[in-house]
Amino acid sequence: MRFYYPSISKSCLELSGDAHTHAAYALRIRVGDYITVFDGRGHDYSCKVKEIKKDKTLLELLNTAENTGESKVAVTLYLSVIKQDRFELAVQKATELGVTKIVPVYSTFTQRNVSLNYDRLNKIAISACEQCGRSKLPIIEQSLDFDELLGRAKSTYLIFPWEREMHGQLRAAIDKSKIDMSVFVGPEGGITEEEKNKLTDVGAKSVTLGTRILRAETAAIAALSVIYYEMGEWTL
Repeated sequence: MRFYYPSISKSCLELSGDAHTHAAYALRIRVGDYITVFDGRGHDYSCKVKEIKKDKTLLELLNTAENTGESKVAVTLYLSVIKQDRFELAVQKATELGVTKIVPVYSTFTQRNVSLNYDRLNKIAISACEQCGRSKLPIIEQSLDFDELLGRAKSTYLIFPWEREMHGQLRAAIDKSKIDMSVFVGPEGGITEEEKNKLTDVGAKSVTLGTRILRAETAAIAALSVIYYEMGEWTL
């Protein structure tokens, strides 16, 4: 059992709010049980349940360890703004896969009437970290316009799926010497040819994900999965 605890600074910790409710009433932990808390910055803390009160669970801090399950490659996902529930799915799965940062992007075909709930997105990322064993929370930035993405693409190794790309293979585009790379996935309407040309003009790599047209969240999950596999993060 793992719980997020961002401010660890003393030997006796306490879970309160949603964390306490989940631990005491959903998971039914008991005095003497052992749990792990993490600070969101890469450290795990082994704890023993000391006391369970009505509004909080008291923990005794036993030892600290650096989490060894984090990815050795930093990957930023630039994902065009899509409907909240589908963006939430992408955040959850990208977090599980190991992504370092998630940045919403407004491009030509993005639905401008969509507004993301960032508090909820961060809660989903925390829950995904608790579930998958990560101890570093991905950073979820405020949204960018496409021109701002172009500015960033000049200084990062950026790969982007494009539905009309016929030859650029994702595997071939992955530079295994990099420890920092980015992926941009367009909205339902796709990336325009003008946007594609602007991206390639600043050095971004256009790739194909095959013959089927994938939803934005599926394309993001698929691209990240291939990157982590090719970078040696999976043992299959």
